[in-house]
Amino acid sequence: MRREGSLPSHSLVTPLVGSLTQEKDVRETLQGTSAACLVFGPRPPYSDIFCAGATQVVVAEMARLSVPRVLCQTGAMIGDYRPNRTWAFELMGKLNRRSQPAVLQDRVAQEEIVRSSGLAWTLVKPPRLTAGTRKAHIRVGPEVRVGLLSSVPRSNLASLFVEEFLRPRFERQTVFVRGQIGGLAWLRAR
Repeated sequence: MRREGSLPSHSLVTPLVGSLTQEKDVRETLQGTSAACLVFGPRPPYSDIFCAGATQVVVAEMARLSVPRVLCQTGAMIGDYRPNRTWAFELMGKLNRRSQPAVLQDRVAQEEIVRSSGLAWTLVKPPRLTAGTRKAHIRVGPEVRVGLLSSVPRSNLASLFVEEFLRPRFERQTVFVRGQIGGLAWLRAR
């Protein structure tokens, strides 16, 4: 959730101010759209637990307005996806589940709401997000593995969302995403 006044200005963007838990505000935002992109989540100190509730309001309004497509970003540590994580990343996830159980349970519930929504959904699970420069290539898919050093620039993630809206490849799928690291690929190739 952004605070009013913290949104970047751009000629192609019209900021709407409202609450994710208010049906009227969500309906106004979705009016006339063909898809929704859910990229909200708690910020440190992670005391706000709102993702599942907000997602429930959004998908209910999408159904009411016949908005068919939803992409939802959670995170690579959320849920039971052991094959998609290295052992070290899985260990870090277990530590996070112990230290922030309510936050992680809220995100698990959010994913279940999206999957059971009846909409054309895609769950996107990036590891650490960075403000770095756009990488030439990112890996995306249900079988992608992430590790402790995995990351993806926000600009790549934004491009992925746009591409998935325009040319859906992962409808009703959960996908992991990570940037390609040229140096690591070179080391493994030797």
